[in-house]
Amino acid sequence: MFEYNTREAINSSALAVLLLICSCQIGLAAGSSVSVSPQTVTASPGDTFTIDIITDPAGSEVYGAECKVYFDNALLKATDQSKGTFLSQNGAETLEVSNNINNDLGVVEYGETRMGDPDVIGGVTDRGVLTSITFEAIGSGTCELRLEATLADSGAQPIDAVVNGGTCSIAGTGETSTVKETPASAAHAKQMPEEKRSPGFGGISLTIGLIAASLLIVRRGIK
Repeated sequence: MFEYNTREAINSSALAVLLLICSCQIGLAAGSSVSVSPQTVTASPGDTFTIDIITDPAGSEVYGAECKVYFDNALLKATDQSKGTFLSQNGAETLEVSNNINNDLGVVEYGETRMGDPDVIGGVTDRGVLTSITFEAIGSGTCELRLEATLADSGAQPIDAVVNGGTCSIAGTGETSTVKETPASAAHAKQMPEEKRSPGFGGISLTIGLIAASLLIVRRGIK
């Protein structure tokens, strides 16, 4: 009888653990995400290609977003970056907080926020393209397109999101080149697996905070 009860207890505990793991995986899958698309790029030296940074709020209301894409500047040269339609959905006006290409450091930066009264325009809840980046292949090998991204609501509070980078293979040599790290990103990069959670919200939060504060002042003035 004791052996039977012990086995039953073990089986019940194992089932509970399994259900907990499944529920965690479902919760992760249902969360917001920011991803490089396509995640795998194949090119030849001299080719140009464009990647999109796809943002999926998964039900959260996103009011502002920013991202950085790190690449090996010995293999790739960023030539252009264009604004996507993600944050301007529903006809909302937006403000580009940053739109920078730095081939010397091997990083492309982009930040944008919606403009207007959050109570009126709300945040974005549908999937869309935050920004599109065009690269030229200038070497041979394989390099990571390492993505860092942050999302925020209308109160400048960060929205937890899974971030997925990509890979670019040039001429199919099979040689692997990791992204060159700047001093500012080196410590953070060591903590970032292939699929990772977004870090704390950066400089764009200041802009969103100022916008929110100005709206509050206007409302008080009207009263």
